[in-house]
Amino acid sequence: MATSIDDNEADEKSDKPRCQLINIRCTSTPSSQELDGALAFAENVLIGIRKCCVKEFKIYRKRRNMHDINKITVTRGKRGDFSPQQSDHNHGYFEIFFLLSGKCRFLLKDTVYYLEKGDLVFIIPGELHHAVYSAEGNCEILMIYFKKEHVDWDTLLSGSIHSSQEALHSFMGSIPALYQEYFVNLLTRMLTENVEIDEYSAGFMRCHLQEVLLMLMRYSVMNEEEPQLLNSRDADILLATKYIYKNYKKPLSLDEVSAQAALSPTYFSKKFKLVTGMGFKEYLNFVRLKHAQTALLTTSNTITDIALENGFSDSNYFKDLFKKVYGKSPREFRKHPE
Repeated sequence: MATSIDDNEADEKSDKPRCQLINIRCTSTPSSQELDGALAFAENVLIGIRKCCVKEFKIYRKRRNMHDINKITVTRGKRGDFSPQQSDHNHGYFEIFFLLSGKCRFLLKDTVYYLEKGDLVFIIPGELHHAVYSAEGNCEILMIYFKKEHVDWDTLLSGSIHSSQEALHSFMGSIPALYQEYFVNLLTRMLTENVEIDEYSAGFMRCHLQEVLLMLMRYSVMNEEEPQLLNSRDADILLATKYIYKNYKKPLSLDEVSAQAALSPTYFSKKFKLVTGMGFKEYLNFVRLKHAQTALLTTSNTITDIALENGFSDSNYFKDLFKKVYGKSPREFRKHPE
């Protein structure tokens, strides 16, 4: 018996889960043996399709859910030079990035931090950030995502210099070695409850998160106005990123910014890429795009004006770059930001 299989794959660019539709056609009258073989073949194909669809759906669900969250979420994973290159991004909820092992660089707004085991980054909603992983060795990270309504702020800030949660800032800090084992065990308990063991898991997650934040208040730099920078080796690049953030509206050149870091343009380009994980022009464009993105949603200015106000000398270039990065034109984004 001859068989044929028709594959009809969904558009790879679609945000929906993909699977294959398989149609088996008989071209002649099959014998019982041939029919049994065809049925066994079809069963194996269907099992494969089911595994594929389940995997695709999990990826889709995770990608969709991370646009927003409706509960305290904890994830754990390994990263290294095999990990996809991250771009600057932000989101509308808090994030705690904790390094369980290894080393990595972390770009937070206009500052580059060098993280080692036990270091963490606290990111408030809306601030640009991304991690940079290298070939020096793999690292293991744990991330906590939560919204302001998940926290008892009155209790948390009762002894703090901050009068409200709106006054909190993003920061890089670390848990003292003496308390790191307890802190990691606390995070592990959150991971366990994250799978929603029973109806009490949500309550335990809130309690554990409150304790995590209280530990940061007591042992970390969450209670300081201006946290200290960790590594001075990259102070020149830090000066450059700060300069870009303050002057992104101006027509910045590589020569001008590298001069701020007291480095030659050639060496500056190499070191900037190594430290931040992004090229100078790419980083500058991301900073400008993020500010333009905010302007599209918060002002009624024309797209051309927004482009010019945020450092782009050519509005057509801005529109093309915006669509390349965000998948929709500035006009489409303004109408449908989700």
